[in-house]
Amino acid sequence: MLRILALILFFAFFLHAKTPKDTLIIGVESEVAKINPAYSEDHDAAVALVFSGLVRMDENMQPQPDLAKAWSVSEDGLEYVFDLREDVLWHDGKKFSAADVKFSIEAFKNPQTNASIYVNFEDVKGLEILNDYKIKITLKQPFPAFLDALSVGILPKHLLENEDLNTAPFNQNPIGTGPFKFEKWKKGEYVSFVANENYHLARVASKRLILKSISDFNVAAVELKGGKIDAALIEPALLKNFEKDPQFKILREKSADYRALMFNLNNKFFKDKRVRLALNHAVNKQEIADKILHGYGFAAWHPLQNSWAAPQDFKGPAYDAARAEQLLREAGFVKNPSGFYEKDGKALEFEMYAFSSDPLRVSLAGILQNEFKKIGVQTKVIVKPAGSFDLSKVDSFLIGWGSPLDPDFHTFRVFASSQDSALNPQGWNFGHYQDERVDEALLKARNSLGQEERKGYYANFIRALQENPPFLFIAYLDFALVYDAALQGVKPHILGHHGVGFTWNVHEWSK
Repeated sequence: MLRILALILFFAFFLHAKTPKDTLIIGVESEVAKINPAYSEDHDAAVALVFSGLVRMDENMQPQPDLAKAWSVSEDGLEYVFDLREDVLWHDGKKFSAADVKFSIEAFKNPQTNASIYVNFEDVKGLEILNDYKIKITLKQPFPAFLDALSVGILPKHLLENEDLNTAPFNQNPIGTGPFKFEKWKKGEYVSFVANENYHLARVASKRLILKSISDFNVAAVELKGGKIDAALIEPALLKNFEKDPQFKILREKSADYRALMFNLNNKFFKDKRVRLALNHAVNKQEIADKILHGYGFAAWHPLQNSWAAPQDFKGPAYDAARAEQLLREAGFVKNPSGFYEKDGKALEFEMYAFSSDPLRVSLAGILQNEFKKIGVQTKVIVKPAGSFDLSKVDSFLIGWGSPLDPDFHTFRVFASSQDSALNPQGWNFGHYQDERVDEALLKARNSLGQEERKGYYANFIRALQENPPFLFIAYLDFALVYDAALQGVKPHILGHHGVGFTWNVHEWSK
């Protein structure tokens, strides 16, 4: 396969034909089902092109003015007053106003909307329109992540106030205030956009933009070499095809994206935390980061390593096979004649699921299987398409999470008991993890104002995770953005899950 790819890339080099100068064509790994910010927790590329938030995050992940030109926050953190821009038009020519903000937040927190971002707005107590371009938002309790939450796109009231957001045709034909206007969507292939000539922040540098769906990194590499696309994230193993090619530039992007093995605590074996601790000790994470990620990543120990909330003195569970086996014996397991652990005549074995569309997760599952076998634990790797199984019901799952926004965003939803997916359909706690110390730390961190105070609570949270692990954290990923050397304006950004965010300033890109 690699030899075939090398030949394809070789010939593609000589067939390189540039994309149109006024059009950007960008390869993206996946496409959303709805181009609607209510259903886009990670602010995927298509949603971020069409919609604007009250604030936008800069290259240092600090909130900057967008639809709001200024704001103030009361000392108790309960009242936010936003002064809105008066020169913003929706893509259909209607004027944006405070009524759109009020409508959007009410929709996000409405349980009937089934918004994936509901948890960021559940503490909103009141919304008062002070005038057409000024709004006051009152919270029930302090929520310092609220400004980050307001980077989510605002929806047009005049188009949606009488619609069911779950099924609205708007989701397939969106209208926003962002830098690009939706043009056409050919499912499974591409989404095309045209520049918003009335964009309020700047002149959009390119007239057209196409997001091309390319789930296979090998195909993306071929399309880059052949001049079919201008930019895409590329697997580090393929970078050698671009490193010495003057037609391309490579930007290494940091991310908050990690991979881990999620334990399902409904599994009888995983109810004993000593089993989960043993499996954590059985894996050489640093070796995985060095060899499998080709240096584009590092060992993962907890979910906040690329956040200001990360404690500096944290040390995760060391790679120690002897300690792993000791913990299993302490849990009452003994080795059978075949060299595998069992208890009460039942073998310690479980299934590990991974998405077939993600070669890295499949590879990681195979590596974990081999590492576990070394200490006498049998596993079965099951590879299936996303959506073909309920990940809240399988023994374990190769999961990925991570947000560069406030640390609350991908901790509370994932680890708090209240977010157990069996109890809360919008929760992301698919492994049914429950820990009182974790719950207490996350709630205090979520509702305390001082950053240092919050950092202390997150340190407590991380220590509790280490002692009672819901996951086997494996590695954080860095991403390689490969783009045409003629492309100007590309800037780095801390990326989210699956590299979301590399197009954060795409309105500045031009050839």
